[in-house]
Amino acid sequence: MITFVIRRAFPLLALAATLVLLVRQQAVPEAGSDAWLHLRLGDEFRGGWSLVHPGHLSGFDSAAWYPSQWLSQIGMSAMADAFGLAGVIWLAGVLVLCLPVGMYVVCRRWVAPLPAAIAAVTGTFAAAPGFSARPQVVSYLLILLVTYVWLLTVRDQRPRWWLVLVAWAWVPFHGMWVVGVSVGAAAVVGIALARTCDRRRLLQLAAIPLLSAIVPVLTPLGVHAYGAVVGVSARNAQLTEWGPPDFTSPNTIAMAVMVAVVLVSALRGEALDWPTVMLLGLGMAWGLYSVRTTIVAAIILTPLLAMALQRLVPHVGRMGRRELAVVGAIGLVATVALGFVAAQRGDRSPVAPWVDERLDAMPAGTKVLNDWELGHWALWRHPQLALVMHGYVDVFTVDELERNIGIATLAPTWDREVADLDVDYAMVDPDSRLGYGLTELLGWTEVEGDDDFVLLTPPAS
Repeated sequence: MITFVIRRAFPLLALAATLVLLVRQQAVPEAGSDAWLHLRLGDEFRGGWSLVHPGHLSGFDSAAWYPSQWLSQIGMSAMADAFGLAGVIWLAGVLVLCLPVGMYVVCRRWVAPLPAAIAAVTGTFAAAPGFSARPQVVSYLLILLVTYVWLLTVRDQRPRWWLVLVAWAWVPFHGMWVVGVSVGAAAVVGIALARTCDRRRLLQLAAIPLLSAIVPVLTPLGVHAYGAVVGVSARNAQLTEWGPPDFTSPNTIAMAVMVAVVLVSALRGEALDWPTVMLLGLGMAWGLYSVRTTIVAAIILTPLLAMALQRLVPHVGRMGRRELAVVGAIGLVATVALGFVAAQRGDRSPVAPWVDERLDAMPAGTKVLNDWELGHWALWRHPQLALVMHGYVDVFTVDELERNIGIATLAPTWDREVADLDVDYAMVDPDSRLGYGLTELLGWTEVEGDDDFVLLTPPAS
């Protein structure tokens, strides 16, 4: 009985507990969440913006840019129109819930329930910083799918040409389609090094990631699909999430532990085959690349961790219909519960009522110097305003990003930059550097405020 509980019941209970925690965490995004930026852009694309020649969000951004996640943004905007913010919370939450469930199902293809659950829970924890109402969650699910399919291909060496179609469909949802190409390339190199198939079959397999890298030109953006990815890369230095990973973060530590377990397992048991070595190396490379791609690493490493843990317990066969039905029921119950949570929390605002009232009263074209975080919410909720700062960096030139960062951090020329903006108001955090600089150093006047935001007017001079 105890053995049954540990090997069969406990893994499903652990999966259910993980989903409960994820459901409880779903809420209206904070004012600084990128969700508001995506909702605003979705509104613009639904309103007639061209994909190849999109517009700008205010007079303070002027970069030539191309959208890398326009279909996701349109979907989010349509969901908000149909069901309000509750619909956005529910949609984002369902995508998040699919990841641990998908991890468990993928791992069960090769391992027993216990190592599958441990790997899925660990992978979910390591990837948790990426769980938000953003299109990137779609990429996480597709990375899991592509990794799973290539692990199948390593074993049977059957070319699955439909992966090219997946790559094509991925492009308008999010710019991480390049990760899918990298997974295919790593698997093919591993198969080549292992010398387990003839040249003709190897060339067929190699054609899949190659075609996956080419098909973006067949999407509505055409060749600009590459420009959308390159444009973000050019601004990486300005973004914290694209900075080097923080190995004091619990989530990054979890990702590092996943790597360590796979390596230690290989040293104490059978040596890793070449495809596994290449996928492990790819996961480590993405994990070291940036804060944001540690999540990519965790997803790629999850099935590898499960296979390493399998060496410690007896195998019990593949997932049967009964277990699959239980997993499906757990996911369905979590999805329904999420609907109630979203409905309860969907009418909340991330800012105090007076903030929206003041911004609503401002006429179209009013120029507002804002905190970076407030710019996200205000960009969607108050589209008539010309906001100086927000986090959708694609639309800013590098000089404009440096200007915004300089103002926010009170760089040596920040006061001249503020004067050149010639704004009508400022809405900032009173405890921020910019809030201090405007009130104490430049003499701006407070109109209304609280602990989170203060509305200021510039001196008459």
